[in-house]
Amino acid sequence: MLLYIWFAVMMQAFVPGGDRIASLQAGSYEAHLRAEIEGPAVIGAAGHVARYTPLAARAR
Repeated sequence: MLLYIWFAVMMQAFVPGGDRIASLQAGSYEAHLRAEIEGPAVIGAAGHVARYTPLAARAR
C-alpha cells in the first residue's frame, strides 16, 4: 500500500498529466478492492476510506 501511495505522489509531482493517470489508477484500484469485498455490510463499512484527489482539483 505504501508503494501505491508513493507512486501516486511521484506521478502527480513529476509527470505532466500524472494527476490524471494517478487518478485513473486510483479509481481502478478502488474498483478492484470493492470487487474483492463481498457483502453489503462490509462495503458500507469501507465507505469512509478517503479517495485520491489530485492537487489540481483541490486547488480549484
